[in-house]
Amino acid sequence: MRPMAALTHCPYCALNCGLALREQDGTVVGFERWKRSPLTRGALCSKGVTAWEQMPHPERLRAPLVRRGGRLVETTWEDALDRAAAGFARIAARRGQLANAVLSGGSLTNEVAYLVGKFARLALRTPHVDLNGRMCMTSAGAAYTQTFGVDRAPAPLAELDRADAAVVIGANLSSTFPVVIPSLLAKLRRRGGRVIVVDPRAGRFVAGGDCWLALRPGTDAAVANGLLREIARLDAIDEAFCAGRTTGLGEALAGAEPWTPEAVEATAGVPAARLREAAAVLAGADRVMYLHARGAEQQVTGVRNVRAWLNVALARGHVGRPGCGIDMLTGQRNGQGGREHGQRCDQLPSGRSIENPDHRRVVAERWGVDEADLPGKGRTYVELLAEARAGTVAGMLLLSTNPMVSAPDLDHTAAALDALDHLVVIDPFLSETAARAHVVLPGTTFGEIEGTITSLEGRVLRCDQAVPPAAGRSEIDVLRNLANRLGAGHHARFTRGRDVFDELRRVSAGGPVDYAGITWERLRDGDGVFWPCPTEDHPGTPMLHTARFGHPDGRARFARVDPSPPPEATSADRPLVLTTGRVLAHYLSGAQTRRIPAQVALSPEPVIEVHPATAAACGLAEGQLAQVTSGRGHVVVAWAANERLREDTVFLPYHWPVANRLTAADQLDPVSRIPNFKVTPVQVRSVAPPAPAGRRPQPALDSRCGSSDLHDHTTTTRGMA
Repeated sequence: MRPMAALTHCPYCALNCGLALREQDGTVVGFERWKRSPLTRGALCSKGVTAWEQMPHPERLRAPLVRRGGRLVETTWEDALDRAAAGFARIAARRGQLANAVLSGGSLTNEVAYLVGKFARLALRTPHVDLNGRMCMTSAGAAYTQTFGVDRAPAPLAELDRADAAVVIGANLSSTFPVVIPSLLAKLRRRGGRVIVVDPRAGRFVAGGDCWLALRPGTDAAVANGLLREIARLDAIDEAFCAGRTTGLGEALAGAEPWTPEAVEATAGVPAARLREAAAVLAGADRVMYLHARGAEQQVTGVRNVRAWLNVALARGHVGRPGCGIDMLTGQRNGQGGREHGQRCDQLPSGRSIENPDHRRVVAERWGVDEADLPGKGRTYVELLAEARAGTVAGMLLLSTNPMVSAPDLDHTAAALDALDHLVVIDPFLSETAARAHVVLPGTTFGEIEGTITSLEGRVLRCDQAVPPAAGRSEIDVLRNLANRLGAGHHARFTRGRDVFDELRRVSAGGPVDYAGITWERLRDGDGVFWPCPTEDHPGTPMLHTARFGHPDGRARFARVDPSPPPEATSADRPLVLTTGRVLAHYLSGAQTRRIPAQVALSPEPVIEVHPATAAACGLAEGQLAQVTSGRGHVVVAWAANERLREDTVFLPYHWPVANRLTAADQLDPVSRIPNFKVTPVQVRSVAPPAPAGRRPQPALDSRCGSSDLHDHTTTTRGMA
């Protein structure tokens, strides 16, 4: 085998599959499977196999860009950094520090995430810093914190090997986590265990013997309440566990009492008999793993939905012991670590609250600043875009996030970005968002910077650098240089990831997210280290809550959950519900995968999936396109039939600047501030021109039509990929 340049982890989902990059003359030329890598042992999906192609890609930004005469033109690093810093300084001097903001990404290393929060608060002196994890993981994080007192999955995924049953909630594992998890579920089935799937759309991983609860989008809490009620009726509540380790069971049961199987069927469309079957599985299984993802979370009731599922797991005592756990399937590569180290508007490093005086005091002491120098709580991601549109925020720094594809209501997003006086974007490619910037600073890809990431299990992993950054500077270098120009260089003096990590873990000591005992060298010795790990001789903590929960009294909190309808109801004009999500070939906004030929070949364009009966009712025929209309506008896309989908639901992937032309920017969860990506009433009808011959699209798997006046904005996707 050729010499391996670096051991690292795939840049896409939070399974963090390991791979080894091959280098020649300073360029990555291929990869090898890292068969001793944690959890996945060398297994990769198609995205992981082709991930290395990002680094030598001809479209990489290799020089900074500045806008002159309305066009982006190349310039030197010094000129670009001077312009970037001067713009933020000018806005702060004229309009105050609150007129600047930072938006960042959940794929950044822990070290860059830590520096982003520190840079925003001590160099820009603004409270307005948030990450794109606000649009995927905050509902789960808030629910876990409220229930368990800790924002982390309680159990490693390997506990599926000991489980008697599994519940998969709002996650198409075939597309989103195709490595390891489907095979663990297959082993569970072979042992005689059952899999319950709660989703309006069944992915390839769903087997014939599984219990599929095909719920109507937006009714997750009703289904969970119905299961809790049935578990109680079957006398299957773990009374000893609940009495000894929890509070609030009575209130949760009172909230669930109205949700008979028949009431759930009327609201969620899940047959009463199927709900009873699922409840019987849970009541009879001693060890159950619950895995939930964006389907239940990206709603205005996302926090309540997750808490309803946590109620079910707690009622059965399925937390804190072997073969048990309820785990959030974090989407982004470092979605877990990205929300731990201070790049959220309400958070300081190590999960400390920016509104807690004791937390503020500790961080201020360790940073060597006065507590008064730390800004308070800022605005969230989507709220900051609204502030920009209103003119309240005038300067914005974006790192590895692409709201012109991933944010809701793309027309409003475009208006927000175009209203800014000063937009600086750091990205490896000229993304749809970077193309609107005043200054573009080239970013790194995953093999060009050393650092750490944290898997969806809470496992801290090391990523070694294979080659230098394509444009000569890493994000650490860029933030240091910007801080120097803004008079705060002593707060960002680092040059290497391992040096930032040393400060990060020292600052984390004693905090809710404690990395203090995890050293750079230790992370290469084994399978990573699970936090909390308070000392260097501590083994780490793969399984949480074995003896006590994270609240001061050691008890978990049940919650009464009262389901409510989505903010937009279907109607005669818009009788179908659009839900968005991922397909196997692409990742997030597609800024990387839509540039890799093998991934484009697998999925060249967005395709809306429609049940065959619904397609017939809408007049969709072979060779035609589908026009999809919501309250925000309409798009024109290819379509494909999918009989493993509810008849009142359609599915559209969000990796192109298409799906989020339809979603709403003003519908946010009141706690997590997550947008309502999963429940959008739409109309679907056929339109000309016909699709080109030989291009019949396939679904990403692996009377219902209304009429309404069309909005002015149309997007046709032919050739966009």
